[in-house]
Amino acid sequence: MNLEDICPVSDSLDFFSRKWVLCILMDMFRGKKHFTEFQESNPTLSNHVLSQTLKYMEDAELIKKETIDEKTRNKTSYVLLEKGLKTNKILYELSVYSLDELECSKLNDNVKKEIFDDYKNSLFFND
Repeated sequence: MNLEDICPVSDSLDFFSRKWVLCILMDMFRGKKHFTEFQESNPTLSNHVLSQTLKYMEDAELIKKETIDEKTRNKTSYVLLEKGLKTNKILYELSVYSLDELECSKLNDNVKKEIFDDYKNSLFFND
């Protein structure tokens, strides 16, 4: 195999290509862990797509599904696994890039600082 044929960036983009994966990961870093919480923070996300995305994330070992009450199976929660926790740097750097270079860069400096601080705290990130 030729080293030029290996592209870790392309592999990463393929892995995170599902539209809602990064949003759900960010929700989880912010403490959300239930299906309904993901729905509330992403109102345009259908139940079907959310179910498929959570299953994809489970299969990819980003998250684990846990049943809180075995008898009624009413309460299901999702927790980040090690592989999911390692996405904190990716999410943080994407937010930094957006705030510096994309549409969010037009925000005033105080708002940008508030967003930076929120993301740092939520993502357990220290630079």
